Amino acid sequence: MKLLKAVLLGLVVSIANHALADSMATDNLTIVPGSSIAGVSLGPNGLQELKKLGKPYRIDRGMSQTRQVWKWSRPEGRLDTFFVHTVNNGVIDAKPSDGLSIDLIRSTVARFKTADGIGVGKTLDDIRKDFPDAAPIEGTPTIFDDVKRGIAFEFSSAPIGHSICIAVMVHPQGQSKIATQEQVAEVLEHGSKE
Repeated sequence: MKLLKAVLLGLVVSIANHALADSMATDNLTIVPGSSIAGVSLGPNGLQELKKLGKPYRIDRGMSQTRQVWKWSRPEGRLDTFFVHTVNNGVIDAKPSDGLSIDLIRSTVARFKTADGIGVGKTLDDIRKDFPDAAPIEGTPTIFDDVKRGIAFEFSSAPIGHSICIAVMVHPQGQSKIATQEQVAEVLEHGSKE
């Protein structure tokens, strides 16, 4: 009976993960620094991009901005999250003025990789081979940011060479924009359901 329950639970989790993966446009598993993750792009067409994701699990609305999180449990018990930060176009003088700009995408999904295979699960040493300009952010030593290329990597503690990346963030090139695992947890805990 326990085995049957475990198999059924695994099937339910697998179906739920596939449904969410389908809604996240995961036919594109690529991380493009300064541009996109899994086919969801940065920029002023945020309303169109957010439609690719479906409803978020939680959303935190602030003055002219949102923080949105999609989440699901992996069969091994790990939680995957996909985080998007938006700002109203009118505030930043972007067009269309009644739209939203996505200025940060953060993911803990290990399937999403750069063209060279860099993503969650890679070590700091691996990351620095492809992103030698990635440097720790002052005041946030768990995140290494390659500001020029528009990509940042989070670690569970201040990393050394063999430390494993736990999240990848894409932001506009030349503009450092990050969200820590604590900030994502805050949205999950205090944000509203859509």
